[in-house]
Amino acid sequence: MIFTSFYKGEIKGEAVSISLYPPKGWAGKHLPLFAPTPELLHWWKSSAKDVAAQNEYKRRFHEILDSRHQLIQLWVGKQKSNPQDMTLCCFEKTEDFCHRHQVGEEVIQVYLPGLWGGEVGETRPHLKIVQGGKPNLTYPPQVLSLIEKCHASGFPVVCDGVPPSVADRLPCGYYRVSLDGEDLGVWSELGVLGVLSGLLHEFYRLRLVP
Repeated sequence: MIFTSFYKGEIKGEAVSISLYPPKGWAGKHLPLFAPTPELLHWWKSSAKDVAAQNEYKRRFHEILDSRHQLIQLWVGKQKSNPQDMTLCCFEKTEDFCHRHQVGEEVIQVYLPGLWGGEVGETRPHLKIVQGGKPNLTYPPQVLSLIEKCHASGFPVVCDGVPPSVADRLPCGYYRVSLDGEDLGVWSELGVLGVLSGLLHEFYRLRLVP
């Protein structure tokens, strides 16, 4: 399983630093593939660190991850062929804004959903009802996170489990995704992650938002 946490928090499996600069005396592995650039880190330190700054940081870091797509796919392939327990670490505490949460959402949850263990020590519920879904349905945290982001971005996405017999046999395995009443098809959990992630990409945002 792959988890995220902060350096002084609980670590599961091998500790892997994904901050630009690991703590002094760090003896574990360092994975700069998931670290922000010096320019982004400098910008963040000089910003107001408010919601607007956080959104701008996310936008810039998303572009950084996109630019590293091929390298990330190589790393993902290695994890699929030889999965190991590890915790991706940075400095900020669990409840604080940190790029590791974005790594978890945009990389681990999308490409390695079966290995995603979540933020160590996170207290938010793992399953809850999603607005617009059937009242008796629950969703895995990675799908829930992306649905919430789509709603926050103005995309009224609805995911319904279909058909009920399949949903009962494979919980959260199949969903019918629709946007503004337009049927986007029936997808597995992995497919839903891809669809929702795509809706959040700037290329699609410009075409979906009136």
